[in-house]
Amino acid sequence: MSPFDRLVRIADRLAVVKAGSAVANRTIHQAIGRSGPAPPYTTDEAAARTLLPPGFEWVIATHSAGRVYAPCRRSGRDADTLPFPHHGQWGRTLPLSMCGAAMRAWAKVVKG
Repeated sequence: MSPFDRLVRIADRLAVVKAGSAVANRTIHQAIGRSGPAPPYTTDEAAARTLLPPGFEWVIATHSAGRVYAPCRRSGRDADTLPFPHHGQWGRTLPLSMCGAAMRAWAKVVKG
């Protein structure tokens, strides 16, 4: 499985899980090449905010029907007339959706 496919697969899984976990945190941590103990990315918003690749920024999240959409984009895109391209994901919690969006951003980076 390519790094791109692995990151997208992780994001897809994060979109459907009900809660974060230590296993998910370790999987994310390893997938983006970080070492040491994995922070609680999937349960803590502050930890999830640290996941973006360099040159990306968070955009305001949207809440609807008990789910959260967390988008991110390359920094400096706010001058565009449209908010695209961006990477985002729906999830049951803000940290889970942020983790999924970050995995999609990393997938774009590794794909080039």
